[in-house]
Amino acid sequence: MSQDQKIKPWVQELAGIIGQARDQHELEVLLEGLLTPSELEGLHLRWHLLRQLRKGCTQREISRNLGVSLGKIARGSRLLKYGSEDFSQLFERLNPDLQ
Repeated sequence: MSQDQKIKPWVQELAGIIGQARDQHELEVLLEGLLTPSELEGLHLRWHLLRQLRKGCTQREISRNLGVSLGKIARGSRLLKYGSEDFSQLFERLNPDLQ
């Protein structure tokens, strides 16, 4: 079984659960309950490094600005370049200020 096949049911289940949050407050409560502070920080940093990559910042600038490793930034860069078209479209929609 490939990694994608293994995680697909997890993603589907979690998306269904998260999608049931009725408002911003419930979503915040859910995220704080499910994720550790470290996991929240990791997601937050990943989102911001993707935004900085999209703005055209260099990997070294991002590393200096966010205090993350070049390896994590390279992963984000690969996601934007070679990741799913669905993710790219959603990322662009959620970040209209970067267009």
